[in-house]
Amino acid sequence: MFPVSWKVLLAYGLGGVVLNVLSNPQTVLPLALAPWTPPPGLALAFLLLYGLHYAPWLIAMTFLFGLPLHGAPKEWLPALWGATLLMLGLVALAGVLLRVLRIDPRLTTLRDLSWLLVAAVAAAWLDAAVQVFSRSPEAAPDVFAWLADLVNVWVGALIRLLVILPLVLVHARDLRREWRPTRENVVQGLAILLALWVIFGVQYTDEFKFFYLLFLPLIWIAMRHGIRGATIALAASHVGINAVLEWRGLHAITVVEFQMLMLGLAFTGLFLGMTVTVRRATEERLHQREAELNQAMRLAAAGEMAQAIAHELNQPLSAVANYARASRAMLADPARHGALLADTLEKIDREANRAGQVMRRLREFFRGGGLRRERFSVAALIEESLGQLRRRVEREGIGIHLRLREPLPLLYADRVQMGTVLHNLLVNAVDSLGADDRPLREIDIEATGLEDGRVRICVADTGAGVASDMEQRLFDSFATSKPEGMGLGLAISRTLVEAHGGQLWMENARPARFCFTLPCPAEDDDHR
Repeated sequence: MFPVSWKVLLAYGLGGVVLNVLSNPQTVLPLALAPWTPPPGLALAFLLLYGLHYAPWLIAMTFLFGLPLHGAPKEWLPALWGATLLMLGLVALAGVLLRVLRIDPRLTTLRDLSWLLVAAVAAAWLDAAVQVFSRSPEAAPDVFAWLADLVNVWVGALIRLLVILPLVLVHARDLRREWRPTRENVVQGLAILLALWVIFGVQYTDEFKFFYLLFLPLIWIAMRHGIRGATIALAASHVGINAVLEWRGLHAITVVEFQMLMLGLAFTGLFLGMTVTVRRATEERLHQREAELNQAMRLAAAGEMAQAIAHELNQPLSAVANYARASRAMLADPARHGALLADTLEKIDREANRAGQVMRRLREFFRGGGLRRERFSVAALIEESLGQLRRRVEREGIGIHLRLREPLPLLYADRVQMGTVLHNLLVNAVDSLGADDRPLREIDIEATGLEDGRVRICVADTGAGVASDMEQRLFDSFATSKPEGMGLGLAISRTLVEAHGGQLWMENARPARFCFTLPCPAEDDDHR
């Protein structure tokens, strides 16, 4: 059993009363609601919003609220038949919209609005047929008169549907919100009144020629407030036109012409308002996705920074640990190993300072901080990087060939970051040779000054090289062929080099050869 809310029924009944009061069933205008048939736009909106099980209750509320306005009908059966037939048709349309086409009653897309307007056209024909064919045969002299009445009533019914149906659907869930008109809302309302005054109030003007003036405030309101504003603007225009036509008592032909113009105004306003609403909803979703993407990128950057710091601290911390174990062993015989112990402690201090510098520079880099540039020679950079690996190189029997093609200008870069880049390339070369049993185990380091003022430094080894499946993603984060590798060394190195205005690339895959360039500004460029 579906629940039925008395608040919903009361709202429907009051809405029907308001529509009946605003309309005059006796006028020549085919804009009025028949006393004993449910208002189609209001009924279809309530069926879409609250469910099809409200259909019999809506008929009952129409009769109940119609009693004080129109009294009891002379013939109950035709009145009940007409109301029931119309409601059954509206239930069928609502069922198709909800269960077959699955539109959103809140009208969130152009598809929802388009199918709703198709249903409104069908509902208007149904309403017109019920009203026209329920009359007595004497109401029209012939078939053509019946058809003329049918078309006239259909146009009026369609206008009511286009005005009432979207208005209720869009604003039904906003009734509890407090609404305070802004200055812009007041000016927009005055613009509609001004357009109506120019169309109907200015003497010696043709109303039909100036009807287009109503499009101006409607477009303004729709562009500013979307479908919500468009539905209100259409309702205000519709009420204003009906009031003027009723007051001036224009003949039926003129009324039908105005109805046709009102149809064009309604379709234009609804589609324009919905287009603006959909565009704004799309922009909001895009902004939300951008915010989520930025958050994800920040989290990824934080994770990458943590991985980078862990990767770069691994070497100095491992060295510190090895030196500390060696120092502990030397303490067993300090008299014999005194000098070596002092040298080892100095190395521990140097590696610890290096670890601190690496962490500070990487943190500053990932925060977007500036580079701490200084002038130093290529030979000094290579010597510092080799010094950290010399023991391992000697232990594994790897030969180092250094070729400095003079003249080489002084580098002007962040010394710690460039040391990190060269250190990563050398470690990769040593790892490649350590995992290979080739008889020739050599690393070639070459530095060349280029004609455009840059310096190119290349590191090559005689190992197996880069696997073919790794070539395309070698510089991607977390891409590695090492069992215990993080896959961040080359990615971080390329980022650091590019931050200096240089490039890092793989010149040859097998055997591996990596090169990077650094610009060397003139002596006075760094002081500008």
